[in-house]
Amino acid sequence: MKKDDFQYLLQLLKEYAGWVFTEDKYFIVDKKIYNFVREKGYASVEELIADLKLGQKILVWQVVEALAMSDTSFYRDYNIFKGFENHILPQIRETNRGSKKFKIWSIGCSSGQEVYSIAFAIKKKLLNVGDWDIKILGTDISTFAIQKAQKGAYTQFEVQMGLNARMIIDNFHQEKGLWQVNDDIMEMVEFRRYNLLEDLTYSDKYDIVFCRNVLRFFEAREQKKIMEKIYNRQTQGGFLYLGMDEKVAGLDELYTKVNGLPCLYQAKAGQVQTKTENTRTAAENKQETPSAADEMPSFKRPATLAYKHPVISDVLKK
Repeated sequence: MKKDDFQYLLQLLKEYAGWVFTEDKYFIVDKKIYNFVREKGYASVEELIADLKLGQKILVWQVVEALAMSDTSFYRDYNIFKGFENHILPQIRETNRGSKKFKIWSIGCSSGQEVYSIAFAIKKKLLNVGDWDIKILGTDISTFAIQKAQKGAYTQFEVQMGLNARMIIDNFHQEKGLWQVNDDIMEMVEFRRYNLLEDLTYSDKYDIVFCRNVLRFFEAREQKKIMEKIYNRQTQGGFLYLGMDEKVAGLDELYTKVNGLPCLYQAKAGQVQTKTENTRTAAENKQETPSAADEMPSFKRPATLAYKHPVISDVLKK
């Protein structure tokens, strides 16, 4: 791939998804774009770039999604999930004992492994989990990833990435040569296509947000805007998980690090009045995600759960 074509693709990713990739990502982008070229039957990258410059929204978004960094696996970064199981979930169980309700949001959920890992942990740690009203939302910019996540069907290789035999047997059954997530787990989850540059169209509040290894691809200005969006969608004292060694602008203004647990932060008191929602400029809105009329649907499981959650605090005192 020529340097000019590479730079054009980087600019496309920044405009439509907010991602800022540096030249050290050349080989990753090069491999992904050549896979896309072969899949779509183009003669060359140059031919694809020529079509992209015509401004066809559907093609542009197909390319953006194809270039997404979507590395994922079940129970990725096991120590994070160990802390989630042993400290956060017991605290939630005690704090929400009366309402028996809570919500979790996984941002950049890719093909669903993180969302299902969260559900597996809840099933494992919450007594009488069937009596609880639980909603786990997974969002991602990729329509393809959301479609796969909603199906909840994985290959032998995929389930073995992070899960032992007992976890597989307890949470899956075999169907048409794949491992299908069981219905009791599927009932907890919902998936929506969502671009972090867009305004949020729903007002749910979440006890816990997983946003791991997502914000590192954004510039500091966009990181701050996104952090405000997340903070304003958290319950009072809600928890936020970031990626390992992830540095995020604006984090310290809104969250406090939870000592003793990796990558975990707790929302400070108060609420930010942000201009990032419903007040974007025309220039910021020019690269909106294609609408249903542009054949870019949002695939989701219908939402039926709603609740209001009390304060969560003193997580390590138990």
